[in-house]
Amino acid sequence: MINKTPPLYSKQAVSHYISSFNNPYLCHISNVVTKMDELSVSSSLALPITINDSDYQNSYVCSPYTALVPYCKEELEKVDSIFIQYAVNGLIYIFDIILKRSKINKICQVNNWLLSTNLFPASLKKTHINESKKTLVANYPTHLLMYRSLNYYTNRNLIEYFLELGFELIPTRQVYIFDKRINDFSKTHNYKMDRKLLNKTGYCYVPQNKILPSDIPRIVELYNALYIEKYSQHNPKFTHSYIEMIIEHPNFYIEGFRNKNGVLDAVGGRFEIDGVVTLPIVGYDTKKPTKLGLYRLLVISTLQYTEDKNLVFNASSGASKFKLLRGATPYIEYSAIYSKHLLFGRRLIWQVLQVLLKHIFIPIVKRYKL
Repeated sequence: MINKTPPLYSKQAVSHYISSFNNPYLCHISNVVTKMDELSVSSSLALPITINDSDYQNSYVCSPYTALVPYCKEELEKVDSIFIQYAVNGLIYIFDIILKRSKINKICQVNNWLLSTNLFPASLKKTHINESKKTLVANYPTHLLMYRSLNYYTNRNLIEYFLELGFELIPTRQVYIFDKRINDFSKTHNYKMDRKLLNKTGYCYVPQNKILPSDIPRIVELYNALYIEKYSQHNPKFTHSYIEMIIEHPNFYIEGFRNKNGVLDAVGGRFEIDGVVTLPIVGYDTKKPTKLGLYRLLVISTLQYTEDKNLVFNASSGASKFKLLRGATPYIEYSAIYSKHLLFGRRLIWQVLQVLLKHIFIPIVKRYKL
């Protein structure tokens, strides 16, 4: 397989990403309406920000309401306790009304790449966060500030900075981390079996430089079949123009597997910054037999890349049993929020959410491995 040099953070890459999203003739994510801007932190550091006021139909990548109400309802269906489903659904019904009245989506999200898992540049320091906080509060005095996708393994220092600067942590989900420094995943039985599958599969591996323009509609189709049709309508709905854009972007890498007829049956899109990689785009032909191991092929490809380059793979949430069997370590993910400049009522709702998520939602997530 062809693997490129791991990409580092680049201010130019951030600018390119934002300018592409702001092209009025393109729609990159069909279920996201937001204003995207560039927050210049220093001469070499910029962060993408999204600004919203309501937009309750948005994907959860820029809508806390979606994550807390409709998406949470879907996840609750995986819980086999009728009592828990009934009790939590009651809370969700009440909060559905309260959250909208509290303007839950009036928010500025910092370092928001509009992906399931955002990655942070290694050069982001406490002084940067502090200056950014002052700038954003001045420019958006009625908006909550939020940084998504923080965990105590890859972002411990950042979390400490946020807490020291008056931010609060809101638990959001459980993610799964692959790093040989925690657990040597290459020694697990399932990893070895997936390596064997990769070596004997009848599918042909396709590196990014072999992905054709004619493959892009198939990539969108495969992603939608898995993440939208099988999992949730609230996942970001990437479009043809988005795939075109990230193929040219240095922090993304698209790869796949073709069948004997030359058609892509599986595709994976990596996103990587400063030693951490995630896999926000995964798709395969869900109509094909499970024994072909299409999902296994995509994950083992990224795991091999992780191992070869000595990286950390944040495998995001979901498919917990699959990931744990291959040596992943679970971590609770948090969002850091800053609300001290807001009216009391809007601050209060986030404090209530923090307590409920910490003492009700997270124990359920851990128990049922959601």
